[in-house]
Amino acid sequence: MKYFSVILIFFIIISSSFAQDPTTIAGYRGNINTIAFSPDGKTIAGGDENGNLIFTDLNSMTKVHSLETGSNITSINYSPASLDLLVYTTYDGEVNIIKASGKEVYRNFSKDGDLYCAVFSPDGKQLAVAYTREPTEKEQNKGIRLNFIVDLHETGKFEKTKTLRLSKPNDPDGEMFGAKLFESYRYNAFSCDYNNTSTYFASGSMGKNIAIYSFEYNKFAPSYKGHSKRVTFVTFSPDGTYLCSTSKDETAKIWNVTSGGSIVTLKGHTGTINSASFSPDSKYVVTASNDETVKIWDVKTSALIKTLSGFNGEVITVKFSPVGTYLAAAGTNEKILLWKTSEILQ
Repeated sequence: MKYFSVILIFFIIISSSFAQDPTTIAGYRGNINTIAFSPDGKTIAGGDENGNLIFTDLNSMTKVHSLETGSNITSINYSPASLDLLVYTTYDGEVNIIKASGKEVYRNFSKDGDLYCAVFSPDGKQLAVAYTREPTEKEQNKGIRLNFIVDLHETGKFEKTKTLRLSKPNDPDGEMFGAKLFESYRYNAFSCDYNNTSTYFASGSMGKNIAIYSFEYNKFAPSYKGHSKRVTFVTFSPDGTYLCSTSKDETAKIWNVTSGGSIVTLKGHTGTINSASFSPDSKYVVTASNDETVKIWDVKTSALIKTLSGFNGEVITVKFSPVGTYLAAAGTNEKILLWKTSEILQ
């Protein structure tokens, strides 16, 4: 009887381990900088440093389409389902808008500066493109060190309708709001995001603070401050209550969007945190780090729920699927790892 009990316990442990083993999506060449799920959660797109944009069907786990863009892909974001579009940005400053299937180019344009993020507003009315550029001679004479710019494009013809600009003067401590994207950072960890009602826009930067723009008041709100090193990523929760920021200081912070105050600080990683993603119900947030792990946290209590390891490389990007079926992560190991959330959050 004891022998049977030991065998049974061993079987349960092994079965649990197998249940949490991720599905692997291969075919990439180089670091995978960015991943995105389609709004219906049926497709995942990934972009790597060698310009490969690959679309994988999650039902069959097969590649359905791919593009060779010829330049390091730095961000991918789907539009709301009603527009059926996807935007991706590249190292050389190109903004490319394509059909969500990846098979038809809809529009493309370039920015004169270091481009790091393009994202659709949840209401589908705007595309925000964030970048930095060097100051003009006149601006230099005023002590301006760098210009952080967000161009807003109305969806349809994608004509620019508004520009948000935050210029940064010289700082004695060298802290900058924005800086050259690829000059001093290995991956595309700069980010921008709209809240769920398209009333706020947040951006991370080369500095320690988070910039928040209010469309209701048409101005920048007070910055969120609290990280001791550069902010690498920002994302709003699906319910609009929270904002999560990650940093080179090896922490992530959860902020209350209404008050702008930090609710909790998530500690446990031993390397730069590159990315974060909220679960669809906003109860959990997942973080990805150079320490080769992904950690899942309870948003309200800051409790660490689970650590996923075995990446054999730094983890650059992580995402929950919008319907909550999967959690995906990718980085320097040239693969997307995919878990069923029903297995890792049980």
